[in-house]
Amino acid sequence: MTKKKAPAVLTMDGAAIYRIHVQGRLDARLTDRLGGMQITEVRATGEGPETILVGRLVDQASLTGILNSLYELHMPVLAAECMGVEDDSTSLKENDDENV
Repeated sequence: MTKKKAPAVLTMDGAAIYRIHVQGRLDARLTDRLGGMQITEVRATGEGPETILVGRLVDQASLTGILNSLYELHMPVLAAECMGVEDDSTSLKENDDENV
């Protein structure tokens, strides 16, 4: 009988995939400053441009650094979401909640 693994838990020093939604337009050349996150511009219905950042960050300190960079760029954060965490075997565990 195979023992089922417990789901990975988000920790302060563990890696995870994040999605950050900001108001406004970010230049793709800022990807290095923003932790290598993928930058995608979207347009909300009837609203101005918005940008979604998605990427793997090594820990919560990295997330804080990204949020500080966005603050310095005067980019209002609309949402930040953990999409999944990595366990000890470095496999990604998906977050069941798909809400933004």
